[in-house]
Amino acid sequence: MRLDQAIASRFPDISRRRARQLIAERRVLVNERAVSIASREVNADDRIAVAEDEPEIAVIRETADWIAVDKPAGMPTQPTKDRVQRSLEELLRLRYQAIWIIHRLDTPTSGVVLFARSQAAAAELSALFAQGSIRKTYVSMIEGVLAAEQVVDTAVQGKDAKTTFRPIGNDGVSTLVEAIIETGRTHQIRIHAASIGYPVAGDRRYGSGIRAKRLMLHAWKLEHARFGVLEAPLPTSFSLSTAPALSAPPIPR
Repeated sequence: MRLDQAIASRFPDISRRRARQLIAERRVLVNERAVSIASREVNADDRIAVAEDEPEIAVIRETADWIAVDKPAGMPTQPTKDRVQRSLEELLRLRYQAIWIIHRLDTPTSGVVLFARSQAAAAELSALFAQGSIRKTYVSMIEGVLAAEQVVDTAVQGKDAKTTFRPIGNDGVSTLVEAIIETGRTHQIRIHAASIGYPVAGDRRYGSGIRAKRLMLHAWKLEHARFGVLEAPLPTSFSLSTAPALSAPPIPR
């Protein structure tokens, strides 16, 4: 079946004419690769993704070897199984075609994500992440008042994990903190914050009692001599002066 026919068949809201337009604009991915030929033959098991309304992705910095972007909260880093929502990786492939994923952020987490633009760069950067050579600093709004720096050095999913929480300020209900991780386990900051009684605001999975418009966790900086400092600006909701982002009293301690 032709690609434009396949799109019209799989996506009832997209006409064949609109499908050809999207293909010409390189807004269609087949098996994670952008295509521009409407007559291309596709099979029933080929994966087709359409970015009809492509959201703006802020580029922090790019070179011939890599690109760093600011991932919006709520956008998956990689394609999801149902592919209902376009992922950061898919959207970047529409623009750059050849990219390699190096690390990931949880879907509700915003902030800096680094992609390689060549296999050689992917191998090099992946090794730096695996070795723990890259300094990773997050900013989070946590529930309760954390008065002093606290280091959590407990395993996550059976693997060594270490997080340092440094308070920036508080409003009597929540505390804005830097969270520096020396490892990169899944949900590490969220698990460690909850383990010391200060869950990330809005993180119902790990016990937060504060209602927030989003998970209050942002990947702020990546630092290494290879690329310097890559920084994703803090969302406005992470200011203690913008209290409407948070509501309801914290869980009693």
